[in-house]
Amino acid sequence: MKRLIIFIFFIVLGTFLSYSQNTKFSSEFTFGNRSIAYQHYVGYDLSKKWSLNNITLYDTEYNSDSNNIFFIRNMLSYSLNKSFKTNIAFGVKNPGAFTTATVQYVLSTKQFKLNYNVGTTYQNGFTLEQSLILNYSKHINASNEFFIRLFTVVNTNLKYLNRSIQQLRIGIKKEDLLVGLAINLDQFKKAKKTLENFGIAFKYNF
Repeated sequence: MKRLIIFIFFIVLGTFLSYSQNTKFSSEFTFGNRSIAYQHYVGYDLSKKWSLNNITLYDTEYNSDSNNIFFIRNMLSYSLNKSFKTNIAFGVKNPGAFTTATVQYVLSTKQFKLNYNVGTTYQNGFTLEQSLILNYSKHINASNEFFIRLFTVVNTNLKYLNRSIQQLRIGIKKEDLLVGLAINLDQFKKAKKTLENFGIAFKYNF
C-alpha cells in the first residue's frame, strides 16, 4: 500500500505540472524481473537563459522495501550559450540530502543528442560527479522511430565509487509514446552492493 500511494502521488504531481505553461513533462514506468520503477522529468523555462527542472525516481522490489531506490533532484540552470549551461541542484537520494553544482555540455543533431555534466556533489563530504546521456533515433517509417537511450552517472571521491547508475533503453517511439527493452544497473557502497533490473519500459512525453 505504501508503494502504491507513492506511485500515485508522483503521477498526480507530474500530471498537474504538465499543464503549466512552458512546461515539459515525461513519465516512465519500468516493469522488470526484480522491481518496478517510476521516474519523471519536469522542465520549466523561466526565460531564454534560466530554467528549472525536477527529476524523480522511485524503484521498489515486488515483495520487499529493503532495496528501495529513491532520487529526487531540483535543478536551476543558466544557459551560457547554445552548448554550455551552469547548474545548481539540491535533492535527496540514497542515503540522504545532497547539493550539486555542475557545468553542462550539449551537442544536438537531428538524430543524435549528447548531454554531459561534470561538477561536484556534497553529501557527507565533497565528491566528483559526472553524468552522460546519449540519445539516438531514426525513422523506420512515417509514424515510427527506432531509438536508443543511454544514461549513466558516476559519483566518486577519487578513491572509490560512492554511487553509480546505468540505464539503457532500446525500442520504438510512436508520436509521444516510447516502448522498449530496459536495463537498470545500480552500484552502492564502494560498488560492494549492486542491483540489476531487466524488463520493459513505457514512457510518455506530455
